[in-house]
Amino acid sequence: MKVLISFANPKMGAKLFGLARALFSKSKENLSIVALHVVSVESKSEGFPILEEDEIFQAVREEAAGSEFSFETVGFPSDWIVPGIVEIAKSKEIDLLLLGAARSLFSENLLGGKVGDVLRNLSELDIAVLADNGLVAPIEPIIYSPGLDSAPLFPFSASLSTFIEKPIPVLSGVNQSEFGLTQTNQFKPWIPFSLNAAADQTKNLAILDYNTYKSFHSVLLDRKGLSFLILRKGN
Repeated sequence: MKVLISFANPKMGAKLFGLARALFSKSKENLSIVALHVVSVESKSEGFPILEEDEIFQAVREEAAGSEFSFETVGFPSDWIVPGIVEIAKSKEIDLLLLGAARSLFSENLLGGKVGDVLRNLSELDIAVLADNGLVAPIEPIIYSPGLDSAPLFPFSASLSTFIEKPIPVLSGVNQSEFGLTQTNQFKPWIPFSLNAAADQTKNLAILDYNTYKSFHSVLLDRKGLSFLILRKGN
């Protein structure tokens, strides 16, 4: 499994690395992570400091210290952020692109801006987006799975349960046997418009597919302190 994590903020880079490790380090496939930072030459004019490469990747390298899997960093300056991400994703022949984004972006325009451009330009690739709302360790995930279209979430999240050493609860709109799963005590009914009242406030990461996010994002965004890991399967 080769995962490309792409980030602008170094702290987000460390968070994405930790998430990729949690998702795949316990899987049977060998894990390889590529950390990408495309340095916008417009950053200074936008009020962001220009960082040296060591500063950009320091937090990620600290997260990677002691890891047994393959890890590399790629950074370069460019006026073209999206084409840079697309080019590296294709040239590295990755299996999954993991992007980081501030939650405010999602509340305004679903998956718009540069994230939306990447999704459109890499329609054939599996892409996961972390809409961060202050996610911190330990990860306490929940899966939102209203229908059979959400089935890809289960193999995607399979080794995460092993990593955190406990089962992941699922809000599901169909019988769990439809997914070929047997942990019946982990399933609860999917009632999207009563999520706020019934939500387990100990959960800090909701895992869901892109279509579910698009359909219910206005309801989901009312959850305070909840980050979203949104999976968009490639064509």
